[in-house]
Amino acid sequence: MKQNEIAPAKINLWLRVLRKREDGFHDIESLMVAVSGVHDLLSFDVEEGEGKIDIICDNSNLSLGIDNLIYKAIKVFVDGLSIKIKGSVELEKNIPLGAGLGGGSSDAAATLNAMNKLFGLPLSNIELSDMAASLGSDVPFFIEGKPCLSTGRGEILSPYLGQLTNKPIVLVKPDFGVSSGWAYSNWEKSTKLIGVDYGQQRAEWGEVVNDLELPVFEKFLFLPTLKTWLLDRNETEAVLMSGSGSTIFSVCSEKISADKLIKNVKSNFGEDTWCETVHLIPNS
Repeated sequence: MKQNEIAPAKINLWLRVLRKREDGFHDIESLMVAVSGVHDLLSFDVEEGEGKIDIICDNSNLSLGIDNLIYKAIKVFVDGLSIKIKGSVELEKNIPLGAGLGGGSSDAAATLNAMNKLFGLPLSNIELSDMAASLGSDVPFFIEGKPCLSTGRGEILSPYLGQLTNKPIVLVKPDFGVSSGWAYSNWEKSTKLIGVDYGQQRAEWGEVVNDLELPVFEKFLFLPTLKTWLLDRNETEAVLMSGSGSTIFSVCSEKISADKLIKNVKSNFGEDTWCETVHLIPNS
């Protein structure tokens, strides 16, 4: 049985960290939206029976063992249905690692969706979301697939029906990633850097602010430098770190501005700097 699934990236248009919980997680409020233009592609070839699942990917930085979220998603699905499967999953990895773009979570959700289709849709979206929540805080969002306000540790979702933007958004990721766990664990003890603008900007959807910029900027000093540089550009209307970083996104007024911004990023920070232009995926 074969199935292909697209796993889109996401950005957090704003993110507030409210408090640390007794279970070690943090309560947050965030507006999460999937984007078109950057996605992973997963190709499944599986069948029922005793055997193993091979995950194939040419990205040497990605673990393909039992700690991979694709493997974990398959396991939670087959355990839930009390079935056994064997076969392979080929992953075309385009979403950078440690980027704050939800690549691993999106792959996990795409895996649950693929398994559900391959085995005749035995689970409802609610049941899939329950499985997704056991894999990670962001995974249920990718099951939903629509703009959402996320609360709790990120797994409680409500549809976002407000205004978004159809303007191009430029993603810029440096050559390092940031651990989400590290960012949250250092949130309470972080302080603002002098001369860095953490203040709320405004956009079509409202505020543009990310509380995780505090710990991440304090450790990774290139990121506040990058954000400040982007804010000073005429091409940008709003600039923010997505999730726990390390990606910084810039809302641009039009495609020509986005193209110009990418050209300037590469000329100032290196031709191999990862940059992509994306658009928000609205409610269908």
